[in-house]
Amino acid sequence: MSLINDHSVFTFKGNMGSGKTTLIGVVCNLLETEPASSPTYAIVNSYKSTKIGDVFHFDCYRLNNQNEAIESGLDEIIYSGSPCFIEWADKIQNLLPNKFVEVKIEPHNTYRTITITL
Repeated sequence: MSLINDHSVFTFKGNMGSGKTTLIGVVCNLLETEPASSPTYAIVNSYKSTKIGDVFHFDCYRLNNQNEAIESGLDEIIYSGSPCFIEWADKIQNLLPNKFVEVKIEPHNTYRTITITL
């Protein structure tokens, strides 16, 4: 909870199938939201947390450019102060605030390495 108290934007990096959505689901479970699911087609899912209120989960994979993100209002959500978990954030890199947490997932044969950078 400490990181979420100090930061609202979390980017999740990793190859397709590395476990980004699964890890976000675990975090959402800890925050006591309804079950998280991939927002690949919706681009963003909104969850209600019994602990902290609104939580947003972005999947920017299908965006062609950051203008699409702006047109859909994603930039406003990112700066809302609510926790935002963003997959494929490199597609909207220029829209990210200066202060965010990067979570990098690297799968290996039987385990994953997770690196968190502030």
